Amino acid sequence: MRRPNDISAAGLLPRVEGGIGKAGGGTARPGWREGLRGMFLFQVANSFAEQFGWNFLFLYAARSGLDYNGIALYFLAEFGSCILFIPLARRLDILKAMRWGLVLRIAAFALVLHVAWAGQFYIAGILLGAFVTLFWIPYNTRYLELTSDANRAQASAALFSLFAVLGAVLPVLSGTVIALWGFRPVILVSIAVLAGGLAFSFRLPPAGIMVVDLRATLPCCRRLLPLLACEGLWQGVFWLGVPLGLILRNASSEGYGAFYTMLGLLGGVASLVAGRWSDRQKSRGPLVVGAALSGGAFSLAAALFRADPAAWTLSMGMVYFSTYILFPFTFTVVGERSPDPATAMTVRELVTSIGRVLGGLIVVLSIRLTGGLPLALGAGGLALVGLAGSYMMTRRKGAGRRAQGARPDRRRAKLA
Repeated sequence: MRRPNDISAAGLLPRVEGGIGKAGGGTARPGWREGLRGMFLFQVANSFAEQFGWNFLFLYAARSGLDYNGIALYFLAEFGSCILFIPLARRLDILKAMRWGLVLRIAAFALVLHVAWAGQFYIAGILLGAFVTLFWIPYNTRYLELTSDANRAQASAALFSLFAVLGAVLPVLSGTVIALWGFRPVILVSIAVLAGGLAFSFRLPPAGIMVVDLRATLPCCRRLLPLLACEGLWQGVFWLGVPLGLILRNASSEGYGAFYTMLGLLGGVASLVAGRWSDRQKSRGPLVVGAALSGGAFSLAAALFRADPAAWTLSMGMVYFSTYILFPFTFTVVGERSPDPATAMTVRELVTSIGRVLGGLIVVLSIRLTGGLPLALGAGGLALVGLAGSYMMTRRKGAGRRAQGARPDRRRAKLA
């Protein structure tokens, strides 16, 4: 448990008003299970739209005439605009912001329902950047507030398993629908589910207001920046590299969906491993470092065996498995090492978005120089190795601060 932060109390660090307190306590807040259950149910609609519809927009863009540069520009528009939007989000009503986020996601889907101009995808990407700011930062802030140091890793594994379960079922179903009837039914179903989630959100109780001043808070999280930058860089490589890799291999919609379903199944198994480890082991370090190094090794293997479809698929699947074990714990350490939930999630989203843009640019460079993803996958593997080192340094410094705080003041003892 961290010591109270006097700067935060003075109002110089971000705060959350209306019932949201400091993250990182050792005791769970009363009613946390009910609060998380409501947030998870709210999340189902968004995750459904992500897995069933939005992951296929890369394929949709390719079949609408965009080359890999155009598809990458759509990806960069999303996270580049996110970098610009985050500093503007200084004061947000958590539930209202999340509702507006879903509205923007619905608008992005509606914008590409009928494609007459490639620029529609870029505008949709910008809308998604605003969605990430308005939905994910408040959502994760509320999540951190509802959990504690004692249960956060377990709850994070449950949250990640939700994505994995949906990811194991929906992509193959969506791929089949696209093969039979095209992209429009997938988009319409996604819009309908998001509208249902939006309606459900009005049944949730108020969640407070978050206030953030990035200029004052970013220096306080500087020790987390290398870890977050490595995580974001890997995400940029993988999130753009997987769909482009499948498109470059001329995957059908069924094959595209089946690949994402495989990733979802592996993610579900990884979530179980992470949850079981969290229940039985006090030390997360060996699992986190092992998962990061394993993911890095398999990413390098995918780069080396790119000419063999079976070996490439297996390697990419194992990268996903490793990172699904890894990221619930890196999410947890960010919450533990930040002054409060709003700080943790705002800085996390900003720095990882910068890393995602860099990772996306590396993917474009790799395709331009080699005609494929070997350079990008190599960079992603090195990012995971760097993440392992950053995680251990973060944990070591945190342990040092706790030990220093617990050490008796010998000079004072002598005077007494």
